[in-house]
Amino acid sequence: MITIYYPPNSHLISTWQDRLNQLAFKYELIQDDAATEPRLQDGEEHTEGIPAIEAHLESLEQFKKDWYDSRCDRYDFEPDAPGYGFTKI
Repeated sequence: MITIYYPPNSHLISTWQDRLNQLAFKYELIQDDAATEPRLQDGEEHTEGIPAIEAHLESLEQFKKDWYDSRCDRYDFEPDAPGYGFTKI
């Protein structure tokens, strides 16, 4: 599960929430009154600061995009085609 701890009045929370909703991963946003910078925990990975969180979300978005680009129904099997008979539709 992805957890983002953020300081009060953080301006990016609604943006991050929208992005996480698009990813369909389980997440939690927790306001931390003692925090000076937002921090993210995703399993064993910990990042701190806006640039690091942005980079992490971008990598998850790319992972999701690559996952859907690799799905089986995007290919057609042609036994005589090069590349083991699979061609992209």
